[in-house]
Amino acid sequence: MIGLKVHRTPRFSGPPRIVAALPDMGNVAGIGLAYLAKKLDAKVFAELYSFWPPFVSYKDGIVADFKQASYRFYAVDESNLLIFTGDFNPADPRRLYEVCYEVLGMAQRMNASALYSIGAALRQPGAGGRVLAASNNPALVQSLKEAGAEMLQGEGQISGFNGLVLGLAKERGIDAACMLGEIDNPNIIQPKAAQSILQVLLKLLGLEPFDMAQLDEEEKRKNFMEQQVGYLEKVIERGEPPGVA
Repeated sequence: MIGLKVHRTPRFSGPPRIVAALPDMGNVAGIGLAYLAKKLDAKVFAELYSFWPPFVSYKDGIVADFKQASYRFYAVDESNLLIFTGDFNPADPRRLYEVCYEVLGMAQRMNASALYSIGAALRQPGAGGRVLAASNNPALVQSLKEAGAEMLQGEGQISGFNGLVLGLAKERGIDAACMLGEIDNPNIIQPKAAQSILQVLLKLLGLEPFDMAQLDEEEKRKNFMEQQVGYLEKVIERGEPPGVA
């Protein structure tokens, strides 16, 4: 079982909303929630201790201090908001369900009115900019659209914590929705997709927009790195020495 440690009890003036997501493709969810927590000055109030990592690190024969990974619950008391995130998305289905159950249990104990998750939607190269959404309750569709999201069309799956938690929330009578930022490369960080989701999320939560210049800078660095990699790949294809890029 996963261990829960509560450091304090948040003081909300009404039923809170909870935003819960774990790192996924392009680390969209990880970037987005870390930035949200930072900008709202969210405070950790509880942690879930996970069975990770399954190793220790050493240097020159000396084992470094061991730190067990944890998932963190944050609270923004004055905004009636809970945030849940962590460092990795469990690959083992049993652990994944356990984390979902713990998050939903916390949502119920706090009498949360709704749950939102975020993540990435892989699309064709060149795609991007849109925020796609799915909900476990049709009553949320209009508010998602008004906030700037487009509902997913056709049939498909949303894998990992960021999708599974919607289905399990429905079983417990908790309204939930997932917002997915379009990306075309799952193997590099995608700060622009995280920024697009945050703009929609802030509207949904009724919170004032905040400065996202840091995400703009991260996107510029990402684009520069992609250009350098593209240049090196072309040089190698031509059989030329790469020189200095």
